[in-house]
Amino acid sequence: MAKRGYKLQEFLAHSANVNCLSIGKKTSRLLITGGDDYNVNLWAIGKPTSLMSLCGHTSAVDSVAFDSAEVLVLGGASSGVRKLWDLEEAKNQVTRI
Repeated sequence: MAKRGYKLQEFLAHSANVNCLSIGKKTSRLLITGGDDYNVNLWAIGKPTSLMSLCGHTSAVDSVAFDSAEVLVLGGASSGVRKLWDLEEAKNQVTRI
């Protein structure tokens, strides 16, 4: 039996390639993406525009993750730089780990 895929939504996520995506496990209603444009974008599933763009990286973002409460977002680049943002404060908490 062939597996089927369904297109849920199409949108422009970044101005360059999208390298990574993570869905929040607490509510399953938020997702974050990281891209070649050096940004991490926060999305509400089902909405066509991002809720917030988290910047500060100086190279492509290759990995992203939420904390268990979906309050903190971690973005990592292949250069070794990791950035941690507090979504409630909308600011960068740690610039290098």
